[in-house]
Amino acid sequence: MTERLYYSDPYLTTFDAQVIAARLLEGQPAVALDRTAFYPTGGGQPHDTGTLNGVPVLETTSDGDAIWHRLAAPLPPGAAVHGQVDWARRRDHMQNHSGQHILSQALIVTAGALTVAWRLSDHSLTIDLNQTGLSDGQLASAEGLANQVVQQDQPISARFVSAAELPTLALRKQPDVEGPLRVVEIGDFDRVACGGLHVASTARVGLIKVLRAERRGPETRLHFVCGQRALADYERKHELVRSLAGRFTCGEEELPQAVERLQALADSNFKALRAAQAELVTAEAARLAALAGPGGLATGVYPTWEAEQLKQLAMALRGQPGLIIALAGGANQVLAARSADVSFDAGQALRGALAAVGGRGGGRPDFAQGAAPSWQAACQALDVLARSGDRPERAVA
Repeated sequence: MTERLYYSDPYLTTFDAQVIAARLLEGQPAVALDRTAFYPTGGGQPHDTGTLNGVPVLETTSDGDAIWHRLAAPLPPGAAVHGQVDWARRRDHMQNHSGQHILSQALIVTAGALTVAWRLSDHSLTIDLNQTGLSDGQLASAEGLANQVVQQDQPISARFVSAAELPTLALRKQPDVEGPLRVVEIGDFDRVACGGLHVASTARVGLIKVLRAERRGPETRLHFVCGQRALADYERKHELVRSLAGRFTCGEEELPQAVERLQALADSNFKALRAAQAELVTAEAARLAALAGPGGLATGVYPTWEAEQLKQLAMALRGQPGLIIALAGGANQVLAARSADVSFDAGQALRGALAAVGGRGGGRPDFAQGAAPSWQAACQALDVLARSGDRPERAVA
């Protein structure tokens, strides 16, 4: 059995102990100690890392009575060890775990939303709520109350309670296990069963900031940050705002207006571009129809054209009599089509042409499209299409 030093002092980061067992864990050496300050994965909180006699502790897990430390190198059974917990990682987990307790209770008070699950990793912190449709105002109220509790610097304590005492406690969520439980209390604001580690007071959580909410079926997933993570998020966003303000040569408070002006200009330019493209398509369709030879073959390459523009050209040409159309455009697109009075299976011809160069495509007898693996391959496929469409047989009127 391993004595769990972190429960008596979650701020303990150095300790001395003795190896009582050794084994392989996931193919790497692992040891159990008679006592440890390393917290194992559990209760939603990730495990500690650090060193034992300078050997990196990669993971800490519990199998009940014993806590196993997976190591980068072996330590012999019976060895005396000096442990060092990675405090930055431990503090981050404690800040965010305590912040989760505060925000979960704040959501109950302000919105009646219960936390049904939570997740903490090195990169994210989320809680899942049993409601959907929470408004921005409700989330802002919960965030405001949570930060008010932080600023009140209420004490956070943890203790084990007996099964007999449990029914007398007004817990936020009733546990589904029997026997003695560890209960974490945040002043007179929150009380819940929890096996994780927490900071000593709410002020040590630092800022709590809700980032976004997303619906997941009948639940809402809330993404948020606390403490150092909140500071890092603020620093990143401040640098982004400062950079954008410099780029737009305006004050930070003027950024919304600057973006609106840029968006209006972009919309206007886009409409003008689409109008110009439509005129170009009309003119190009007339040019290709006039150049179509005795076989009625209209073909062209347009490496800078988008797929939609290429399709519009094919549709314009289809409206004229006696044409087989073969076009290649940007993103290695290849199109085949025909006029209504021409007997030619565009879909079959395109599939064969693209298959010959390693591409894929298909469609109807009157219109088909696909893509080649490269621009050179697209041009080769176009040549195959042109040969298959030469001197088409006219449909009998």
